[in-house]
Amino acid sequence: MNRDRQRLPIPRTRMRLATLAAGAVMLALAAAACGGSSGGSRAAGGSSSAGGSSSGGSASVTNVKLGYVPYADDAALFLAQQDGIFRKHGLNVSFVPQATPVAIASSMQSGQEQFGFITTPVLINLNSKGIPVKCVSSVDGAQPTNPADDGTVLVAAKNSQITSIKDLAGKNIGIVQLTSLNSLATDVLAKRAGINPASIHQITMPFPQMPAALSQGRIQAAIIVSPFANTAIAEGARVIDHPNAVLFPGGTVTCLDALGSYISAHPKVVEGFHAAMNEAIAYAKNHQSAAKAALTTYMNLTPQAAQKQILSTDWNPALSAASIGQIETYMKEFGWISSAPPASSMIWPPAG
Repeated sequence: MNRDRQRLPIPRTRMRLATLAAGAVMLALAAAACGGSSGGSRAAGGSSSAGGSSSGGSASVTNVKLGYVPYADDAALFLAQQDGIFRKHGLNVSFVPQATPVAIASSMQSGQEQFGFITTPVLINLNSKGIPVKCVSSVDGAQPTNPADDGTVLVAAKNSQITSIKDLAGKNIGIVQLTSLNSLATDVLAKRAGINPASIHQITMPFPQMPAALSQGRIQAAIIVSPFANTAIAEGARVIDHPNAVLFPGGTVTCLDALGSYISAHPKVVEGFHAAMNEAIAYAKNHQSAAKAALTTYMNLTPQAAQKQILSTDWNPALSAASIGQIETYMKEFGWISSAPPASSMIWPPAG
């Protein structure tokens, strides 16, 4: 497990950090949009360019790249790759690990990746800025309704004396990305607990760095996902809450998305991707041990550790416009956005 011991960056205000991050992404997206096609990037193994086709057999296969944030809830996605489900649906998918959904969105707009992992707040924010991206499939299903089934946890450091959300006032909490799902959850939970969300210092860092940061006292709490949560808990961190299950039960909090322009230009590829993920999720639901076993390859876990992971899903691949709308409401409440397109317009295929 990564034990990055870099010094914690000097904290800045959350709004300034969020503005700088969003601004950098928007500039990258705008530049890419003006620059036209990137010409595609090479798929693994030296095959034809991303978005193109090759004929290694009797059937044509399209090469695409997918950006993802590595964590346990990618199990169905890993299974689709490992068991050849993508290839069955005419796709040769190359996986590209990234630290955050914003980085993935930038790579997609520049033409480096055709599909990507995104959290619902990032999806909404991009669309509110006039950058059309749509969920084309679930990652693994909807958010579970039982907190015990949720692998995303709010933990407090071993010696922090934090026992509730109220105790987070004035503390540093590790968040993988500002203006995204876990950042929004922190704000909502803080307001519900009667404390000012701005009193909590949100510090951005990748999930793999959070256990060490907690142990070293650089942060006093974190919203962290499996399998990194397992490491933090083993080192003494205590579970305080299950933000996603508490705030968004049965909801769509993540998805695999594509740009609207790519969807329009490559409808059959998108259909194949959607069908492959639905098949993988259905198979994983009935073969959860096999899905967890895929984590040994893609997350470098031991077989024993892989089987202990909590997969945060109800295995329902349907995308929920209602939950996206709820998250839009929260984002407006905290001033993240002033307006956004209808939630249903951010889902492919459209209802009906």
